Amino acid sequence: MTDNAHQSATGNSALSGAAHARAVLAERLADPDLLDQAVEIQLGEDGTDGSCLAVPVGGRRVAGRVSVAGWIQARQVLQALAGKPGFPCLRDDSHGNDIDDPCHIAWGLHTGTRDDHGRRMAQMLGYHPAGVNAYVTEQTWRDSRVPVTPLPERELSAPAGSRVYDLLLGGRDNYLADQHLIASLTEHDRQTLKTAAAINRAHQPAIVKTLAARGIDQYLDLGCGHPLNDALPMDDAPSYAALHELVAQYRGGAARTVYVDHDTFIFGKVRHRLEDDPRRPQWVSADIQYMRQLLDSGRMQHLLDFSRPVGVLVHDVLPWIDNDEAVAQTMAVLRERLAPGSALSITHATDLGENAMSRFIKPFRAAKLAFKPRSARAIGKMFDSWPLEKPGLVPTHRWHPEHPHATRPFDDAGALAALAFKPETRRA
Repeated sequence: MTDNAHQSATGNSALSGAAHARAVLAERLADPDLLDQAVEIQLGEDGTDGSCLAVPVGGRRVAGRVSVAGWIQARQVLQALAGKPGFPCLRDDSHGNDIDDPCHIAWGLHTGTRDDHGRRMAQMLGYHPAGVNAYVTEQTWRDSRVPVTPLPERELSAPAGSRVYDLLLGGRDNYLADQHLIASLTEHDRQTLKTAAAINRAHQPAIVKTLAARGIDQYLDLGCGHPLNDALPMDDAPSYAALHELVAQYRGGAARTVYVDHDTFIFGKVRHRLEDDPRRPQWVSADIQYMRQLLDSGRMQHLLDFSRPVGVLVHDVLPWIDNDEAVAQTMAVLRERLAPGSALSITHATDLGENAMSRFIKPFRAAKLAFKPRSARAIGKMFDSWPLEKPGLVPTHRWHPEHPHATRPFDDAGALAALAFKPETRRA
């Protein structure tokens, strides 16, 4: 048993030794050096029920928790930690009444999703602002409402890429700022963007079908935007199911779909629908530019098994990050952390023929919205040495012959698409 909720256990199923517990926590903690200050607590009489390892707060760690079996063990934990440095606001968060009900001993701060109480407490205790804002992995693995990375600060009066995309697809989950941005464009440019968005959206079913045929049953949609919007603005475009619906269609109910986005507005809109969906899709609130922190988070580690192949969709996301170095680092970490056999599907805005998507850079940036189409060479580098599946890096609607817009001119896509699988590690 450890203070990491993802690794916690009840009853006599304690982890085999403090050494193993420390090794597990070292991979999970945002600040592994805090293990040197951890308190090992013997449970039961003379340790007959094993032990648990409690890690104090400090640095970027703002809270911790231990799960044990029954109120007797809970009392032992409370007595062992009471008054020790690094365990402020020690409390019993349990709600059971029976003597053997699982108990949860927590310490640190309530970060507060509804009010500013946690932030005020952190300031009173002398925490650095970075420590307050960093929601550590051990605290957030169950709660989809709590971000696992810092989120970008954005004015509500400014457009957001995910909401602009929703607007282009005929959705209603957008703000006046998003509508004003699109309305400021010429009719030709508005139609260009709507066509490109519809082509990109219609690419998803072919990718899921291809990955499912390769046996992949874990799907990660990075920068998903509004995942439930299937309203396409073009008369000849059929409606498409959301990603988790497609995954269930091809891989059954046991498959796992995880959505990731940093737009809390969209999350608030879809959370109640995702929670009630029988296919059990999951959501992680995060900025993909903190890729290592995202993948290392307790919530992500709980939702996906990264020792097995994962199908990752990065569709129309990277153009909205105009920092080339940040994009390169983000993709490098992602490729490194995925298991062999994992898939990486990318669509990315580019200049195709007479359709120069770079003409939108200026009006978007004037509206405080980053946008950067990239060349075919730059997009190809995002896959590094992973071999591309046929037909390679091509206009999005030419990647699969059954794309509903496959007969349109090649430059209508305004983007390129490719799919690659991580090769098996070569043995020396």
